Formats: sequence, structure tokens, C-alpha cells
Amino acid sequence: MDTQELVAQMITRTSGTRRFEDWPEVLAAYAACLDTVQHKLTRQEMEDFINLGADFYRTLARAEDYRRGCSFGAGS
Repeated sequence: MDTQELVAQMITRTSGTRRFEDWPEVLAAYAACLDTVQHKLTRQEMEDFINLGADFYRTLARAEDYRRGCSFGAGS
């Protein structure tokens, strides 16, 4: 599969129902998947995957902060 096909699979695939606040568990599951394949990856590939996980974390943490800020401001 190429990159576009992988992205399409990620977008269209169904997954378990999670609340927005469950993103730490999703990140932990991602880390667990990496743990199972890390012996097959180069050091640089592991760094790339870890950096991607950090991007996920920061993006989702900012989104949650924004959502919390909007929900607090909505009732005021």
C-alpha cells in the first residue's frame, strides 16, 4: 500500500467507540504496537514513529484544551 491508501484505510476503518477523552489510551495502544515491532525497525525508523506519536499527543492535547476552553466559555 502507498501513503494515500494507508491514509484512506485509517479514515474509513471502523474502530471501537471511544470518548474524546480516551486519546491517552489510543496513544498507549500505539506505543504497544510499536513495542511489538521495534526489533524489526532501524533506530531511525523508531525515532520517526516516536516523533509521530509525539505529534499525535501534542495535537490531541491541544484539541482537548481547546474543547475544554470552548465548553467552559459556552455557558458563561
